[in-house]
Amino acid sequence: MNTFILLILILIFGFISFHFINQKLQDKFLYFTGLEYLFLGILIGAPFLNWINSNFELDFPILLSPESSLQLKPIIALIIGTVGFTTGLKLRFKDYSDLNRERLRLALTDVVFTTLILFLFFFGIFRYFFTNLLSFDEALVNALVLGTSASTYSPSVLQTLKNKFHIEGPNYNSLLFNSSISNIISIVLFGMLFSIVHQGVPKNLDITITEWFMINIAIGIVIGILFFIFLEREENENKLLLALMGIIIFTSGVAYYLNFSTLFISLIMGIFIANTSKVYKRIESTLEKLEHPFYVIILIYAGSILNVTDWAIWSAGLVLYLILRMNIKNFNGWFAYQASYDKTAFSPTIGKGLNSQGMIAIAMALNFIQVYENDLSITIFGVIIAAVIVNEFLSIKWTRDVLIDLNEISPMKKES
Repeated sequence: MNTFILLILILIFGFISFHFINQKLQDKFLYFTGLEYLFLGILIGAPFLNWINSNFELDFPILLSPESSLQLKPIIALIIGTVGFTTGLKLRFKDYSDLNRERLRLALTDVVFTTLILFLFFFGIFRYFFTNLLSFDEALVNALVLGTSASTYSPSVLQTLKNKFHIEGPNYNSLLFNSSISNIISIVLFGMLFSIVHQGVPKNLDITITEWFMINIAIGIVIGILFFIFLEREENENKLLLALMGIIIFTSGVAYYLNFSTLFISLIMGIFIANTSKVYKRIESTLEKLEHPFYVIILIYAGSILNVTDWAIWSAGLVLYLILRMNIKNFNGWFAYQASYDKTAFSPTIGKGLNSQGMIAIAMALNFIQVYENDLSITIFGVIIAAVIVNEFLSIKWTRDVLIDLNEISPMKKES
């Protein structure tokens, strides 16, 4: 049988079987993680197929070769930019005029403590155990991306629970608020990474970290102004979508050329549009239609470039990342409660509901390897992707259990 046909049959069988397995898991855990897309990406990627060919003396063609992956980079940059832009659209300053300080305290505590502790922990490991592999700047960058990606929080679990159960209460509202504000803070911290260690800077160019950071913000605002000038009065949804995609691609290209974060600059542009444009709601609803297709593409791409070169380092990193993140999240909830003045805003066990991670962490990992390349960057990427999948599985049960314990969720499912 032709090896190409055999490979296609294996891919079809693998995708369908894994899809049904995932459906069973969805019925049990309530949440669809899209694991079959990641699995499909692994099956068609060069790392896995090269391993199969070398170990079993086969000759499967590489469907998604490194050259093909390079051609997909503009699309991936567009998706990363869209993730940042849609996150920025959710920050409308007028909506936060009656801000609950205790919930803001929880969000800030969660992001700052998670980022700082994981950064310090992994930076110490890199400097102690990997001095022969990583320079100071490389260790700094790797530790920062692990810290910032760990601080993200996905609202998908809350949305799934809300669709399945009757939920009402201060803890649920605090988690919902946390999902909207903490990701914005996380992306800002992630954007600072590209200013702290900026790649490709000529030695004679003396620009400080603060100046690089302000240049990032200025680019996002300037592009936002261009959008406002040319598209503020556009009524046709298709034209608006095409123009929006063009602007995000342009933003991604500028960020890529200057070695800035596409995710961060697009976030700034989204915040600017949300607070100046009258059509921001229509933009948000238009982009929601692309959320699932983009999620599928980014998972397949992430799986295709996933390459574990050292299983011991990857496994140890993943276990440390998961355990440390879970315990810090629990501590963050307890600490924010102890530091709060209004004890009715949330309970000290709310940290158990903060473990979901999601799309923004994946976008961070992809944005990271687009700009930074070192001996452990692909391993760091693999740790983050695997951690997102594990946390998406576990967090649905933990969040449901903590809300049931707090009498904010009915154990009875909604009627279909």
